[in-house]
Amino acid sequence: MPVLSKPLSKPLAVTGFRVGSASCGVKSADLKGKRQDLTLIVADVPAQAAAVFTQNTFRAACVDLGEQTVRKHATNIRAIVANAGNANAGVGEMERVWSQQLIDLGAQAAGVAASQVLSASTGVIGEPFPIERIASTIHQAAESLAEDNWVQAAEAIRTTDTFAKFASRQFEQNGKTYTITGVSKGSGMIHPNMATMLGFIATDAPISAEKLQAILSPIADRSFNSISVDGDTSTNDTVYLLSSGLGLGDTELNDTSDFEQALQDVAIELAQLIVRDGEGVTKFVTIEVTGAENETQARTLGRTIAVSPLVKTAFAGSDANWGRILMAIGNSDAPIQPDKVSLRADDVLILEHGNLHPDYKDEMGMKVFSQQEFTLFVDIGLGDASAKVWTGDLTHEYIEINAEYRT
Repeated sequence: MPVLSKPLSKPLAVTGFRVGSASCGVKSADLKGKRQDLTLIVADVPAQAAAVFTQNTFRAACVDLGEQTVRKHATNIRAIVANAGNANAGVGEMERVWSQQLIDLGAQAAGVAASQVLSASTGVIGEPFPIERIASTIHQAAESLAEDNWVQAAEAIRTTDTFAKFASRQFEQNGKTYTITGVSKGSGMIHPNMATMLGFIATDAPISAEKLQAILSPIADRSFNSISVDGDTSTNDTVYLLSSGLGLGDTELNDTSDFEQALQDVAIELAQLIVRDGEGVTKFVTIEVTGAENETQARTLGRTIAVSPLVKTAFAGSDANWGRILMAIGNSDAPIQPDKVSLRADDVLILEHGNLHPDYKDEMGMKVFSQQEFTLFVDIGLGDASAKVWTGDLTHEYIEINAEYRT
């Protein structure tokens, strides 16, 4: 059951983009017509593009092709086509053939050139890709294109996700209101660099591809690369960011600070939704690391805590076993000095400068750990840098979901 504190607000339409979906039966022919599993996002004008991809070295062909297309045609992208149910990864020579065929089908459906299309796939690895079922049904996505179909787009990229994930923000500049809307999927095989996730974000803010890339990369580190469900990084992870603004003829924004803040808010919300919907997750835990020498060190330490099976199972059991947290801190690459480390769970101070706080009692920690949401504050006393990482617990349900994933 997802750990959601409130219902999601309806995503906002973005000027210059239309979205459609189709039910192709990608995972199984029996699912054709029963659930949406193909998304088509079309830019009405040449869009500026930026992207970040998985760091897994066994990555899918769609990732390689997407990276090549963004590198060559970042100022002239017109569509994204994405499927759920089959990753089209680990299938040998045909993988690239099928990836290109998906791009070609997306281009035909959108009425644009194949060189203007980005693709993404998610689902089971190592299964033949059912390109014929997509070819026979992709017309549904083209026929359903509309500005306000972002919820359907989010639905159509789900795999084990229990709900569709989307977020929007707006900001004003130079007398105009600009919009950012994003959708994402992810529930398992989630870990930084990136996670088993897809993310598609669109904006009408007029920003060049070069600036978009410079903005997206660090924001991805603070959002999509700051989450962990189970410690595994996938073969297909992709985030695309498209802007229709320049294509609509607007003058490029010189000051991008408002845009950057709004984009970071969208990215963090999407990333947190992935953790909140983690496979078998019953807890949503923020790990805030302070006192680091630099942000990278802080984030790495937070990830080390977030991925520890012993820490995550303690979360699951509502067990404030702070010794496991210290163990994880010690396993990080940071030059830890134990007498400088302090640990707090919400407002309960557990460890101060390497010593158990004299007022701490185990039942105080247990009360915090029994909550659906709480924050661990770790200060390592080495500097002024900080970072946040988001994670969940590790439960029996996670094992059940993944033991039965292909069935």
